Amino acid sequence: MPVSNIEEKLELAKNKLLELDREESLIEESTPSERTTPESTITENTTTEKSRKIVVFSDVSLERYRKFRGEGELKKSNIYVRLVKGEVIAYEAPSSAHGFVALELAFKLKNWSNQLNVISEQDITTGNNSEYCADVVAEPRQIPPPAPGYEAQPTIIIEVAKSETLSSLNDLAPDYFSASTQIYLAIKIFPRRQDSTAAMLAILYLRNNQVPNQAANVPNPPPNISPMIVMANTIPNIAISFGTAPINYQRAAFIKNTGIRNDRLTGFVQSNDIPCTRAGMQNYQITIPANLLFPGGVPVGVPNNFVIDLWEVQQNALYYLVCIAFTLL
Repeated sequence: MPVSNIEEKLELAKNKLLELDREESLIEESTPSERTTPESTITENTTTEKSRKIVVFSDVSLERYRKFRGEGELKKSNIYVRLVKGEVIAYEAPSSAHGFVALELAFKLKNWSNQLNVISEQDITTGNNSEYCADVVAEPRQIPPPAPGYEAQPTIIIEVAKSETLSSLNDLAPDYFSASTQIYLAIKIFPRRQDSTAAMLAILYLRNNQVPNQAANVPNPPPNISPMIVMANTIPNIAISFGTAPINYQRAAFIKNTGIRNDRLTGFVQSNDIPCTRAGMQNYQITIPANLLFPGGVPVGVPNNFVIDLWEVQQNALYYLVCIAFTLL
């Protein structure tokens, strides 16, 4: 299908993203008492998430998409798009919260080790007529430098979402693990609530996805039981709610419906949970072993783990969600 009426369709997509942002704000203000049963919550939420996909164009080749990406109308429209199996999907509206959190995570990776090449807004071709623009990627530095035409082979991909849905973030996992990627981290920032709080969620996916075997942590466990169990890498390894508000029940239902084990959804999930209120809280750290970032061998001098303190991410996001929002009033 030819890419035509570009300006008009991009404007429609932008308006839909703004409308979805308003719907997200309404969802954030809803309460658990509005649900009926856990089963209906999951069904309702999954349907809602799927229906939020905004298709700008269909039947688009990779070559035509790349040409479209370079044309002026897309830059003027001020939205993020990706090619997914021949469909051009609008998924994110630029915002200060999205941009600053992505930038800070890129700086954190770069400062952790100078043996990583850290790239922002990197195009990743995943096959199946698909190409994504990842917010942050990093790969081991190569010596000598690669030849011209080399395509990045990231070991970690980070996506930061404000408009983008949980369903969209979750759908990226299979394609991101189709190449060299070992770690995929998704950060979802939900809208500011009327009381100036905001829910946030960090979702970690691992290519080699192993979680502790609960059967091994009981008195007198069976002999020769494995301390870890393997799960599909399309299932989150862990999801941590780290905002200043607990995640809405619909968000929790969607995460649980991915197949994640119940004990791997942690943090400020319910109002009686301990929230993330300061730096260094043990339950609000994401620890990534260095050997996952350097699968070919960890260079001398590189720390054992790359650690993200989610309190720092929370504070950076809140500044742009709350402080700047009040400045504009």
